[in-house]
Amino acid sequence: MADVNGNTAGKPLRCKAAIAREAGQPLVIEEVIVAPPKAHEVRIKIICASLCHTDVTFWKLKDFPGCYPRILGHEAVGIVESVGEEVDEVVEGDYVLPVLIADCGDCKDCRSSESNLCSKLPFKVSPWMPREDSSRFTDLKGETLFHFVFVSSFSQYTVVDIAHLTKIDPSIPPNRACLLSCGVSTGIGAAWRAANVKPGSTVAIFGIGAIGLGVAEGARLCGAARVIAVDINPEKFEFGKKFGVTDFINPNNCEDNKTISQIICEMTDGGADYCFECVGKATLGWGKTIVLGLDKLDAQLSFLSLDVLLSGKTIKGSVYGDLKAKSDVPILVKRYLDKEIRLDDFVSHEMKLDEINKAFELLMEGKCLRCDSGEHIGEDVEEFAEGDFVMPVFLANCGECTDYVKPSKGITAGKPLHCKAAIAREAGQPLVIEEVIMAPPKAHEVRIKIICTSLCYSDITFWKLKRIFLDAIQESLAMRLLESVGEEVDEVLEGDYVLPVFIADCGDCNDCKSSESNLCSKLPFKISPWMPREDSSRFTDLKGETLFHFLSVSSFSQYTVVDVTHLTKIDPSIPPNRACLLSCGVSTGIGAAWRATNVNLDQQLLYSALELLDWEYNIVSCYAKFVCFFGKKFGVTDFINPNNCEDNKTVSQGWGKTIVLGVDKPDAQLSLLSMDVLLSGKTIKGSIYGGLKAKSDVPILVKRYLDKEVRLDDFVSHEMKFDEINKAFELLMEGKCVRCVIWMD
Repeated sequence: MADVNGNTAGKPLRCKAAIAREAGQPLVIEEVIVAPPKAHEVRIKIICASLCHTDVTFWKLKDFPGCYPRILGHEAVGIVESVGEEVDEVVEGDYVLPVLIADCGDCKDCRSSESNLCSKLPFKVSPWMPREDSSRFTDLKGETLFHFVFVSSFSQYTVVDIAHLTKIDPSIPPNRACLLSCGVSTGIGAAWRAANVKPGSTVAIFGIGAIGLGVAEGARLCGAARVIAVDINPEKFEFGKKFGVTDFINPNNCEDNKTISQIICEMTDGGADYCFECVGKATLGWGKTIVLGLDKLDAQLSFLSLDVLLSGKTIKGSVYGDLKAKSDVPILVKRYLDKEIRLDDFVSHEMKLDEINKAFELLMEGKCLRCDSGEHIGEDVEEFAEGDFVMPVFLANCGECTDYVKPSKGITAGKPLHCKAAIAREAGQPLVIEEVIMAPPKAHEVRIKIICTSLCYSDITFWKLKRIFLDAIQESLAMRLLESVGEEVDEVLEGDYVLPVFIADCGDCNDCKSSESNLCSKLPFKISPWMPREDSSRFTDLKGETLFHFLSVSSFSQYTVVDVTHLTKIDPSIPPNRACLLSCGVSTGIGAAWRATNVNLDQQLLYSALELLDWEYNIVSCYAKFVCFFGKKFGVTDFINPNNCEDNKTVSQGWGKTIVLGVDKPDAQLSLLSMDVLLSGKTIKGSIYGGLKAKSDVPILVKRYLDKEVRLDDFVSHEMKFDEINKAFELLMEGKCVRCVIWMD
């Protein structure tokens, strides 16, 4: 199949390949015919190929996407043998690395720094070439042999689309270069590109195969201070130390029935900054959880929507560690040549092509590093006891400010007082306005006179629940005037204008001091009927019956007691019927666009929640028609009614963030295929209070309102008296109001 001069370009050639003829059966070494490359294609001679657990996973599949006969393999390095038409970035003899994802350099995703998933040639587990449904392989009987993830490196020659090839420095040894085609690069890239691990941070890695060790290596290069490895094979700890692993947890040796989550939280004083899941199961952490792999194709990631919302956790699928092959792989090659990346230690075995089945055995037995054992642990999040109905807390301040003096005592200070409150006596039944007794504040507490409160849908949700405490005084949005303070409170004093927030920020724990979280670990907040520091209430009715608190606020009362960590002092220039909106809902929306998406404030126009980023397009999906008209005030440019969607259309893959800001009901589930999370390249992030830290961020929003930048006025659709509170509930449930402000006097 070569001419008299030995040239094979433009002609079919014969070579050996390892063929998977049946699912789970040994590969068969046969002679095959490799067609010449077509337009945009390159035929390469494989020098070295590396075995990855993905090959084993698909080799076992009897049903699609398992296809037979097939040439597996996707980690390799080779030399260009010939090129097809319209290929000008490589030439014969170039040293190249094939990669399973495309990098066309032309589509908006490839040009964007936000994605590494090409939209022109999207990734799919296909048996064909990427631009047409055809193969370049046949056996000697003329039978078509299927491709595997656009590479098929278990052949002495293969044909790869130019979008899947990266030219690299020939100085790197081929038995090291091939590692950068997938697993090792995926791990390093996950720490470097996908998570952007910060110096001094703590990293937890679930599964210490090649990808997990790649994450450890990437975390080490990024300057992580602590790298915790979770694996059932204790022999991997000593090996992991070469890559920066500092701690090891064997799930089989956990004592006192503690979960992995609990152990890591204890080890790190609150949780890891970054978690990397190498087999596609739910893990833990207030920081980022990066999903890098699957244990099986139909594996599910299932979370309570409330857990995602309240944890503040980011869940991100990452293919190839978010690396762009044509620009990032040459950087990794250089860092290896500069002796910064330790590729040498990843290679545990080297074999010939005819020993490939032995390599499969070693990988499945967990005796070969360049494979995953398939038994990594990724337990569901269990930070709380079974049956607990909880909400992670944020927002309390440290109280270290020295600009204040101890408050003078007023007439009612230190004494119980009588006031009116709207009490939920039964689930779903109208609130009852009664006289209640409000105890004085204890240490770290403040008693406040409520001026205005706003009704939020969270109140409706919990008011309907029969399983949650009744005889409660609800609401978490309010504007208040400080009436008296307890001991050890020095940041506010009598008469201050304050805003309560349902989460705490102690200003002292790792989470409160970190810019990565607004969830306090020192004063964690459950959806509890009590005060945050002790299991007791400050409310009783006139019969002496205890009345439960709600979200540490309970603003449906003319007076309430709040922990000082849940209070923010604000500028009294802002009207109370606008300030109360910043306690929860409106701030959550604005914060989600501002803080949760990490966009520089200086680059934005803070006109409203939807105009916060000055986006060109603000697309709203909602069932209520009036929202379309109302939303235009806030910068909404387009409106989608999910009931009218045609042809089952969805959004594009590759990038973008999905921020979870609420739940329809506490037991609602977010259930996702691990494969979808992994391959979408999207980020799913729970965000409580929009990621805001109340003591520092709320005063900024107040100022923006006073400067006529944030449009709080347009959020208020109704204002009512306290005794009309049940009417406000009705309007909200009927979808006829956006925010209803209730004046307490």
